[in-house]
Amino acid sequence: MTFAPWNNRQTDFANYFNPAYLGVLVYSVAKGYNVTNGGMSIALAFPGVAMALHPDIRNALPRSIATRFSKWLRDNPELRADLLSSTLSLVPQVKEAVLTSLRSNWVSVENGRLIAAAKAPPILKSDKTFDDDQKAAAFVGKWLAKAGDDREIYQQIGVRP
Repeated sequence: MTFAPWNNRQTDFANYFNPAYLGVLVYSVAKGYNVTNGGMSIALAFPGVAMALHPDIRNALPRSIATRFSKWLRDNPELRADLLSSTLSLVPQVKEAVLTSLRSNWVSVENGRLIAAAKAPPILKSDKTFDDDQKAAAFVGKWLAKAGDDREIYQQIGVRP
């Protein structure tokens, strides 16, 4: 798997989709998922990161994981379309983030599933956007853990096997 050389990436794009930044979000999604349901399928890192990053989706997340994922998607068809688009468009960046998380020991793979490390990734400087993204990622991980397996979740989003 090859990624575009760092110096060939647009500055704004490279900054916002920095593999370490997204890797922290992968860690947060996995940690949230692990709390509720053990190891997380690597496939769920893609919609998990997309939901945390997309401001409209992040701001419309329910207050509780008791809200059914399928009902939330039905009630928010425009966000479902945004989630599908974001999940698919972020595949290369999330792949790179998963690899960064693995190399940095923020997550590990056990029986084909992501397990968040006990120790959180080091954060040099935090801001409101980062805090919001990270908090949303942890929530989304817990929520997806209750939503069904990765195949069901992808079907609800609109990705057909």
